[in-house]
Amino acid sequence: IYRHALRNALIPVVTILGLSLGLIVTGTFFLEEFFNIPGIGETTLQATQYRDYPVIQATAVLLAVAVVIGNLISDILYTLVDPRIKAS
Repeated sequence: IYRHALRNALIPVVTILGLSLGLIVTGTFFLEEFFNIPGIGETTLQATQYRDYPVIQATAVLLAVAVVIGNLISDILYTLVDPRIKAS
């Protein structure tokens, strides 16, 4: 079963896992505000209220890096799951 079905079935799962890392980081902003947990979400909200642009830019860069790392991990997992997919 692994040889024929699981490899082909894991390709969409790896895609979703890679893309969901950015959504997880974004979701922490909402959870921190909802449950009143101090963290990056609260810091970003305060930065937007006080127009602290360097903090807003740093948060945007952090989110972009999380998305890039998620895509990199999913690309590496593609080659591990299905060796027919080669990095070129």
